[in-house]
Amino acid sequence: MSQASDFQQLSIAEWKLKVQAELAGLDYNEVLVFDTAEGIQVKPVYTEEDRNPATSQPIDTAKDWKIIGKFRPEVQQDYSYLYGFEVDSTQLESIQNLPQYLDLFISVEKPAEFLNNAENSSLKNLQYLGLDVIGNLAKTGNWYQSQEEDFALAQKALENSSFEKSILVDAALYQNAGANHVQQIALAVAHGVEYLEKLGAEAASKIYFKTAVGGNYFFEMAKLRALRKLWNLILESYETKAETFIYAETSLRNKSLLDVQNNLIRSGLEASAAIQGKADVVQVLPLDEIQGSNPFTEELASKQQLLLQKESYFDKFEDPISGSYFVENVSEIMTKNALEVFQKIEADGGFLKGLFEGSIQKMIQKSADKEQQAFDEGKIILIGVNKFKNPADQIQKIEKPTNEIRTQIQPIFPKRLAETIENKQ
Repeated sequence: MSQASDFQQLSIAEWKLKVQAELAGLDYNEVLVFDTAEGIQVKPVYTEEDRNPATSQPIDTAKDWKIIGKFRPEVQQDYSYLYGFEVDSTQLESIQNLPQYLDLFISVEKPAEFLNNAENSSLKNLQYLGLDVIGNLAKTGNWYQSQEEDFALAQKALENSSFEKSILVDAALYQNAGANHVQQIALAVAHGVEYLEKLGAEAASKIYFKTAVGGNYFFEMAKLRALRKLWNLILESYETKAETFIYAETSLRNKSLLDVQNNLIRSGLEASAAIQGKADVVQVLPLDEIQGSNPFTEELASKQQLLLQKESYFDKFEDPISGSYFVENVSEIMTKNALEVFQKIEADGGFLKGLFEGSIQKMIQKSADKEQQAFDEGKIILIGVNKFKNPADQIQKIEKPTNEIRTQIQPIFPKRLAETIENKQ
């Protein structure tokens, strides 16, 4: 019987020669190597040579990520399998009787009013405050009040010891607006560094990131790992031992009103990528999130993670992607390229200056236009939208609110790829 050692192992050069012979004159690089939107070349095979042992270390975070869902003020809502809820500040009365083991991630529309209310600090499971004054500026074009007053609010949030994390870097906006993977990492880090510069290195332990995870399965894993790696480098340069904490949610950019059930499959794959990318918290948005979800679709969304945890055993492995030649190679490239983009943003005056000058918005728009063109030309496929479309599908169009408020900067607007087709229905 043959032993494993009896089989000769081909070197990568020998493998390429054999493949080149099979291609019968066609060029290996043109046929089997392709470029991504980030300029990363993807090869047909990866080996130990593509992995950097010096930087290839398993990510040491809890095996059991936090499964969170959207809170509804209904007594029958099942939270037995959840680790926490996403809530907004209008629901404070409804969360009074929730068990304290449920971590609550709270978003606030009026942060000054919320922080000035001492009663809010008495809610023990309000662990994560989603205060992002820079993100609010990027999204709306205006400060809540003024730059000085907004950073004073952020400082006040930092001083509130009842929150485990209080400063959010909402990088989900950049993905949903069309930034590519490298840009998302660079923008998230530049966004976070603005807080360190304005609030001091001691703020690092209170900062956490929110990202959106799209449909490019392995690249999304690599993106999350690269974000963690690059932010850890930043923390080292500020001489702080704070942890990198990542809250991942499923993207809306690739979701559609058309053949809406397909959104369930897309978000399931995205959740899988987020978990294996080692996000600390994962939220799956309901399949009908665009038009307004309901209790059934919200429960379905959160239980997608439960299936991955209990039936696919995702909670049984420390870091199964560690050692993957492909993912680690892409993650290394993303880290390097994102560092270069980040350094350029810093050399040009930093993230806030980039927002006010419009360079950040232009960077994202250029990437979004490129992706939109690829979708319109059928190079990016969404099943049921621009491929295998259901001719009987009827949708109710959503009217986008018009923003007539004067803004200090050009806001960064999220936009879904499918909107161009939906608007023609």
